[in-house]
Amino acid sequence: MIYIEQPGFAPWLGFCEALLGCTTVALYDDVQYTEGGFQNRNRVKTPQGAAWLTVPVVRDTGQLIRDTRLSDAFDPDSLLRRVRLTYARAPYVEEALNVLRPALGADHRWLLDLNVDLITQIATALGSRTRLRLTSDMDTTTDSDKSLRLAQITIQANEQVMWAGSGTRGYLDTDSLAGHGISVVWNEFADRHPQYAQTWPRQGFIPGMSFIDAVSATGWAGLAAMLRTGLDAYLPTASTGASA
Repeated sequence: MIYIEQPGFAPWLGFCEALLGCTTVALYDDVQYTEGGFQNRNRVKTPQGAAWLTVPVVRDTGQLIRDTRLSDAFDPDSLLRRVRLTYARAPYVEEALNVLRPALGADHRWLLDLNVDLITQIATALGSRTRLRLTSDMDTTTDSDKSLRLAQITIQANEQVMWAGSGTRGYLDTDSLAGHGISVVWNEFADRHPQYAQTWPRQGFIPGMSFIDAVSATGWAGLAAMLRTGLDAYLPTASTGASA
């Protein structure tokens, strides 16, 4: 089973689940960088609620994710200090920092290299055996047919099942994919997001945070167990793709 997603910074638990549940995770790096997306930032929980943790980048019109350079203003030590202070009350914040620190301190020049390094660190910490692939390394079409390109990526990865987020329902042509011998399983993670003992509980539980939030609360072993339990419960009842 393959999951295809743009490489984001400090990704959320839905991405972490894919690292555990899929044999291939393809990082869609040869598409346009999106201002205000999750490619260079993600959310953490503070005393004031959700807040952005951002890696500054050099912006240029029409640039691809793989061609996005880190800004000279990027200060890894400042970012790490902020995480430590934000989650000072969390029992496993050091486990999160131990994965963040090597990637942030590796003197990367490009956002893609930073994100791939961090994703690789996350996969190792979770005990994932997935293969990470870059779509820019694959021979695929450059036309506007998104479903065709996703089919080509899946075929080149030697996969036959696509683990698809609900956000793709608006454009994913499951009939076309079926014509290429590819079936779709909707992961619907947002609807079944697990809850755990977040910091600042009076605010209530806020889903969709960076992995940093959950790891600081549960540790890597706890997070892996929580995600695997949820995945094992969901897969037997998961809906397969039908054209939207």
